[in-house]
Amino acid sequence: MRFPWVGGRHPCLDVLISTRTTLLGIESKRYEPFRSKQKGELSTAYWRAVWGTEMCGYERVRDGSLAFARLDAAQLVKHAFGLRTELHCRQASGLKQAVLLYLYAEPQAWPDGRLISRAEHTLHLAEIARFAEMVTSDEVAFCACSYGDLLAKWNASLDSAVRAHAAELAARFHL
Repeated sequence: MRFPWVGGRHPCLDVLISTRTTLLGIESKRYEPFRSKQKGELSTAYWRAVWGTEMCGYERVRDGSLAFARLDAAQLVKHAFGLRTELHCRQASGLKQAVLLYLYAEPQAWPDGRLISRAEHTLHLAEIARFAEMVTSDEVAFCACSYGDLLAKWNASLDSAVRAHAAELAARFHL
């Protein structure tokens, strides 16, 4: 999705699904929340007053996004602004809402066997909840789901192809 400006780096969602009424952007994380990370930064383009009156929560996160240690809040803000922009570009085609889904894994250890502490997982979950609370009434809906929860739902599906796909994902990614 391109933003309404020229140049710069544009956010890249992992998945974008468009239905008749909804634009769903999915940002997927596996080990990223548990790695050391640089300070989340936003270019000046994200500070422009073009996001409308219903993105105040994302703007508040943007204004203090450095308060998150495990959640890449700056990236989620970029995605939300991108979804909002795309929604408005496509509204003539009947789109009514945009949703940003944060899909995350909860690995117990790194591929080399080093454990990821329960405290790190707890902090990540707390930051997801804080972020969700901050943007709860904004134009771009935010929701989060773990791969474990998603696969559990798929494993309970009446459709054998969905259950098989869940099993393949779990095996491939050690979920």
